[in-house]
Amino acid sequence: MNRRDLLGALLLAAGTATAAAHTPYGQWVVYRKKHLLIGAHRTDPKTYLLAKELTGVLAKHLPGARSRVARAPTVQRLASLIGTDQLDVAVLSEPEAAAMLKGSDGFEPYGPIAIRQLARLDLYLLVAHSRFHERHAWLVAAALDAGGAFDKTHQQVAAGIPLHPGSLAYLDGKPEPPVR
Repeated sequence: MNRRDLLGALLLAAGTATAAAHTPYGQWVVYRKKHLLIGAHRTDPKTYLLAKELTGVLAKHLPGARSRVARAPTVQRLASLIGTDQLDVAVLSEPEAAAMLKGSDGFEPYGPIAIRQLARLDLYLLVAHSRFHERHAWLVAAALDAGGAFDKTHQQVAAGIPLHPGSLAYLDGKPEPPVR
């Protein structure tokens, strides 16, 4: 093999590696940073309806969040997304949230996931991973309260899911946490 053939083969290999490395995953990361994605799942259609309602309230009272619904095929897929830092917020039934927190009843492969309650929505919960910023949780709680999406007097701990510190601060009447 002469040098010209070798150089051609190397350039072809480099071009192929560059093309193979181009995936939309990087854009997904950017999209997640620009939008508040609220997870729902297809196995319980009520989660999707609630998530859509919440995005409507947030669009009016917290437009900067640019909230969108992200619908997963199953609640286990939501657990995977939340547990791997690909999603922070989701609508779950109380039993689903309790099982996800404990890593039991079908959530064993994902282990316990540190979720916190942002808002109680009747028999459902709006939950967020514990890493969700306190200020963001405070702003979401304030927007949902302004939009009538939940009653402040009924925001007690449900199914053993602790309240998110940001939601708790809002419910306690504390001022908006500073930007960090």
